[in-house]
Amino acid sequence: MATRAVMSCRSSSRRERLRRCKQQLEQEQADEQAAYEENLAWRAVWEAEHGRKLGGRKPTPPAADALAARKINTTDPDTRLMKRAGGRSVQGYNAQVVASPQQVIIAAQVTQSHNDSDQLAPMVESASDTLLEAGIEEPIGIVLADGGYWNSPAISEVRRQGTDVLVPTQDRQRSAPRKLSPRQGAEAERIEAVLSTPEGQALYRRRQQIVEPVFAHTKVIRRSDRFLRRGLAACQAEWQLIAATHNLLKLWRAGPANEGSAETLAA
Repeated sequence: MATRAVMSCRSSSRRERLRRCKQQLEQEQADEQAAYEENLAWRAVWEAEHGRKLGGRKPTPPAADALAARKINTTDPDTRLMKRAGGRSVQGYNAQVVASPQQVIIAAQVTQSHNDSDQLAPMVESASDTLLEAGIEEPIGIVLADGGYWNSPAISEVRRQGTDVLVPTQDRQRSAPRKLSPRQGAEAERIEAVLSTPEGQALYRRRQQIVEPVFAHTKVIRRSDRFLRRGLAACQAEWQLIAATHNLLKLWRAGPANEGSAETLAA
């Protein structure tokens, strides 16, 4: 009887996961359709304001039969297929970190986003909230972010909150700057002007010294390179636990903690 009860429970759990997977695939299809329509609407408004056609490739509508070809991980439906260095892919999550100049993690989040371009504003907001909770009212002076965070509207939004942002306008795989579209021209020109100076280049080099060792220590030294739990909420809790223990180790090695500064952060 006990064996049958366990089998019944597993079967029910499997049915629930399959139901969730089906709902998720349908929601993704609906989200893509909504994003396509939003893009079309934005282009129409821009063309009406400027009196001419917007250049570049027009958005492609989602294929009507795309839902049948979609795949999803039934073990953990919350995961997404993420690209890694070297073109490899892994089923998992996108782990985000904001660190202080002392390599203390200020914000740690796990997302389902395939890239970082929509994570800049949420991560800066999370870091600001953490500093306020710790009694640090001094605003963040500047955020140094990897090229993957390039998103002109997000950069403008963060700067409107009083925090400057430096994100390179060309990534490591490019030999030429990004083409300056209407959505990113002003921010790209500003950042190019800053990074064209020796002072700007020296400032941005600090990003590699601040946040890259955090990931190296976490993934290589501590071997925390994969989650042990399933589900977005569980992995979020696990990632924040990893970040908390990272900070405790920093404090243990440094001795009595000195009063920190929120002047410069890196992501």
